Amino acid sequence: MAQETKARDEGQRPADAASSASVPDDQALTKAEGDRLEDSTDEGASLEDGDTEQAAAQLGVDRYVLAGFFAAGLLAAYVLGRAIHSLWSTVANKDWFTQTLPLVAAVPDEDKSMYATIVGGLVSLVVVYRTYRRPDVRLWSSDVASELAKVVWPSRKEVTSSTFIVIVASTVATVYLTLLDRLWAFITNIVYGDAS
Repeated sequence: MAQETKARDEGQRPADAASSASVPDDQALTKAEGDRLEDSTDEGASLEDGDTEQAAAQLGVDRYVLAGFFAAGLLAAYVLGRAIHSLWSTVANKDWFTQTLPLVAAVPDEDKSMYATIVGGLVSLVVVYRTYRRPDVRLWSSDVASELAKVVWPSRKEVTSSTFIVIVASTVATVYLTLLDRLWAFITNIVYGDAS
């Protein structure tokens, strides 16, 4: 009974308590990790059974983080692919390049674009993945996403009414300043026009 209570406190199964008492600590930890893996495998099987909506809901703000990294990867792949293509096209017209690498210089322009996009995609995939794996970046991006999730965005009606108020206030200020400018121009013409 005392071993079962101790096993529950340590996070082990009661049936494993007797066997883990005779096994060294490292092996007991390995066995406990194996049990947790089995439990997570069972949970994964239940996710395949149709609980994908629950899994998406469990992601919470992480789905925004993942979407942001995915968008950054796509943008980086496009920009890097275009940069590689433009560099390749520029260098391909140089004599030293055509003499050094004639096969690379002879690639048609359409194929250059395709190859440059593939290389840019692979490089950006590696860079984004390595950046995502950094704990400080993941912590920062998760904090930003959780703060953005707390933002209460205005409704369409609120945005429309606020926009209308800004347009009316800008129009009134413009008319007022125009009339004031005309008035001062008229007064200065009277004052300085008579002096000459």
